[in-house]
Amino acid sequence: MPEQLTAYETLVMPDYGGFDLYDADFDVRDNDLIPLARENVAADNGYEVIVVAAQSQFKVKLRIETWTEEPAPPAGWEGHRDLHMEFPTGELVISERTRGAWGITIAEGDRHARLSFRGRGEAKHLAESSGPQDDLTLYEGTEQYLLQLWPRTS
Repeated sequence: MPEQLTAYETLVMPDYGGFDLYDADFDVRDNDLIPLARENVAADNGYEVIVVAAQSQFKVKLRIETWTEEPAPPAGWEGHRDLHMEFPTGELVISERTRGAWGITIAEGDRHARLSFRGRGEAKHLAESSGPQDDLTLYEGTEQYLLQLWPRTS
């Protein structure tokens, strides 16, 4: 039975249309992933995940969970992407690209990853209908992402 080991939640600014997740040892952005991520919400190369947000005007909510084994797909999410990430250092970097980056500690190793998403349509609509004087902080967290990681055994 899968057991959740850790959970971390934050707000991330989708600078230049998205954000990146990668091991601290991998600091070179793979630009070949961008077209794939645009088509599929997210794309990976094993060391980096690029997420393309629906809008880039206000922060999105990101939750990261680690599990002992594959958890059941979460209910209430619009869709997901199955991915793969390796963590030689055990440090997952969350990058807002040019705005900043920070890391969280997870266990070292090769991981299956599932990135679920919701609120993309609503966030896009809010961004397109907001005016220059609107307080966009009211919309933070409308667009949400859940990254679930568990050991890769095959």
